[in-house]
Amino acid sequence: MQYSEYLIQKAEPILKEILNHPFVEGIKTGKLSQNAISFYVQQDYQYLDEFVHIYGQAISCSQDRVFAQFFNEQISFLMGQESKAHQILCQAAQLNYAELKNAIPSPKAYLYQSHMLRAGKTGSLLNILAALQPCPWTYLEIGRHLTANSTSENPYQDWINFYADSSTTTEKIFKFIDQLAKNATDNELKIATQYFLKSCELEWQFWQQAYYQEDWRFKQVLTAAEREPFS
Repeated sequence: MQYSEYLIQKAEPILKEILNHPFVEGIKTGKLSQNAISFYVQQDYQYLDEFVHIYGQAISCSQDRVFAQFFNEQISFLMGQESKAHQILCQAAQLNYAELKNAIPSPKAYLYQSHMLRAGKTGSLLNILAALQPCPWTYLEIGRHLTANSTSENPYQDWINFYADSSTTTEKIFKFIDQLAKNATDNELKIATQYFLKSCELEWQFWQQAYYQEDWRFKQVLTAAEREPFS
């Protein structure tokens, strides 16, 4: 068994819950509240900003130019193409995308960002890839799942197609993970596995927070402190 297959096997219970989550179900049926979509787009924009930094850390840890070139391409994609998925959701929900880009990361988004940064600080490319892979992997699985269960009249169909067609990125990252795993110790693999599974859990948490708009209890305090200069 390849290490990537082992990771997928271990994450199966989490993936099942993601695919059955009410937010994902709402994408399938074309019925989601405007508040849920707004919260999701705001937080995902902040998360993807951090994802760019993680890819940058992956480049700095890459001793193989093939790795570095791939991560550089992913940065370009995130900076240019990933926003299309947000725009699809915003158009369907009649939201102004430009107004959703300056949110304070929610508690769970903040936790996810911190988790990714912690993987980067280990200096291990295997840990970094294990931590970031659940994002493209679970979105690919969501896209595939919804493609088989949605209709052409679905207002989110273009969003579904966008992620259902993202297999190349996921396959390459799993290939890199398997390549690095061959030279890793048992303890290193255990650590990487934890990064992978915790990121899978945090992907579920991300849908959960968006569906129920789970934000900071004292967000007004945070927002006021951010806007008011110290004097």
